[in-house]
Amino acid sequence: MKVVLDSSVLIAAAISRSGVCAQLLEDVIAQHELAMSDYIAEEVSRKLREKFHFPEKEIRMLLRFLRSVSLMVVPAALPSGICRDPTDLPVLGTAVAAHAACLVTVDKDLLAIGRHAKVVIIAPRRFWSLAPDI
Repeated sequence: MKVVLDSSVLIAAAISRSGVCAQLLEDVIAQHELAMSDYIAEEVSRKLREKFHFPEKEIRMLLRFLRSVSLMVVPAALPSGICRDPTDLPVLGTAVAAHAACLVTVDKDLLAIGRHAKVVIIAPRRFWSLAPDI
């Protein structure tokens, strides 16, 4: 199954390597197909640099790794009315373009959508309970 993890989940995985998001990333890489876009990669890079003051070398290594284990796609263009926050459209567009079964996020604006097209939008902790049924 193809899965998109948004930048908040990927950042949490990088910060707390033993947390739920790190376990989720590991499981998705091992058991499913991770899909990502340059938009998500750039969000990860920018937030790790600006908000968490990660060293550039670590950011480059993380992004190189993520790109090497991901199906890279160009986000599908989506109508602006789908999401309350227009900056989330490329994230949802990534899941649509990848034909992902689910988008895993902690973003309340995305979670409020619940489902778009065939993409189920869920929080990290719900992934394991819902994944078999998606």
